[in-house]
Amino acid sequence: MTAPEDPPTRIGNRYRLEERIGAGAMGAVWLGTDELLNRPVALKELLAAASRGNGAEGAAEARQRLMREGRIGARLQHPHVISMFDVVIHDERPWLVMEYLPSQSLAGVLSTKGPMEPREAADMGRQVADGLAAAHVAGVVHRDVKPGNVLIGEDGRVKLTDFGVSRAVDDVQLTRTGLIAGTPAFLAPEIARGHEPAAPSDVFALGATLYAAVEGIPPFGLDENAYALLHKVATGEVDPPQQAGPLAPVLMRLLAKEPEDRPTAAQARDLLALVAAGKDEPVTAATAVAPRPTVRAASAAPRGPEAGPATVVGAAAAGASAPRPRRRGRRVVVAVLVALLVAGGVITAVVLANAANSGDPVAAPVPPTSEPAPTTAAPTPTTAAPTTAPTTTPAPTTEPAAPAVDAVSFVQGYYSLLPGDTDSAWALLGPAAQAASGGRSGFDGFYAEMDSVSLQNARSAGDGIVEGTVVFDRRDGPTTNESYRFVVSSDNGSTVIESFSR
Repeated sequence: MTAPEDPPTRIGNRYRLEERIGAGAMGAVWLGTDELLNRPVALKELLAAASRGNGAEGAAEARQRLMREGRIGARLQHPHVISMFDVVIHDERPWLVMEYLPSQSLAGVLSTKGPMEPREAADMGRQVADGLAAAHVAGVVHRDVKPGNVLIGEDGRVKLTDFGVSRAVDDVQLTRTGLIAGTPAFLAPEIARGHEPAAPSDVFALGATLYAAVEGIPPFGLDENAYALLHKVATGEVDPPQQAGPLAPVLMRLLAKEPEDRPTAAQARDLLALVAAGKDEPVTAATAVAPRPTVRAASAAPRGPEAGPATVVGAAAAGASAPRPRRRGRRVVVAVLVALLVAGGVITAVVLANAANSGDPVAAPVPPTSEPAPTTAAPTPTTAAPTTAPTTTPAPTTEPAAPAVDAVSFVQGYYSLLPGDTDSAWALLGPAAQAASGGRSGFDGFYAEMDSVSLQNARSAGDGIVEGTVVFDRRDGPTTNESYRFVVSSDNGSTVIESFSR
């Protein structure tokens, strides 16, 4: 095998290696060039030492981990997640071809510049939470959110990387007995106590990362003795931050000891966005955390409808076009009520409603309630009460409308169900999309022939319009890539895929 010190000049006769830009225990990351598309890429190799370590069993597990990272990365196409482009086997070792982002890790930024300002950290956390929300919708738990895995681009973009220890909900657990995946200083208490990682533990790790960003040290401190640190983490007792300012209330919610007391990643994103925008009031009052939705198994994606044409390609096209957002009985609402004392003892109540379900769209905020405005006429000395009763005038809405349904995440969520959970997927299709899928029998029959289905390069093409490439991997046939256009609509609180076309 080729040693990492003397790498090949090309991988897969397509990717030219330029320079090594990072390394870890399992692999090294190289800056390279995709000679076919003439663009920079990052290539992650499995180091020869890692592939040979611990005998044949250890080598197989190392390769399986890297391949799993490739599969999970291909499932996640999001502006705040490093994209996965390709997997190449070279000298019997897998190489992952990923998006290259000229950047520094948050860990590197903190070591050179010191702690961040609270609002700057909130904006960074908002972007990471957005990527986590998409991962959770796709049924993926990251399991190792930490400063080293948060990349801050030269243009200000923030992306989450390294899904090497991530696990899709339906994947076989690869971590060997006795080993804990993740970095101890940023683990959630339940993980330190031996529980299985889940979406809430990612949220805690995000909170721990932001805590370190503003305080300069993780919430449980640092200890060279990993076991002592794990014991401290297991207690779940976090010292309130001293430098977090307006970010402190959100941090303490993210770092709640019990998983059910933490917001979802989507809720965290919205709370952090308020802090980053300078709107502190909604997050400084005590707020109730709505019950969190559970993460669906990624394999439970609904099967796509079967198109009218009898050809394989036609059927595949129909299957892809039948994606419809999941209806969850888990739509949750976080109510934030802030009482503000204004002149004359007038109280204005502002209620912000967030529909958060692991990355689903959020509802527009409820406008402020009417505020009594005193008249300008003063009472005459001879009367005990004002001659004119105060009138009620509606207070202007100062909060911007919350973003509409995230159609891209919705379609991604639909395909994350396929081909295993056709019941849930079928429920996410509108009548027209169901009919175009050949009815329920055609829909089920089409996806019964699939080994896997994925949506790649998903992007918004307008209000409620999503374009992307659906990859159909048939059990006894070829794998095809087909371009689709989806129309997503919401009515009476229900979001569906109304139609699809090639």
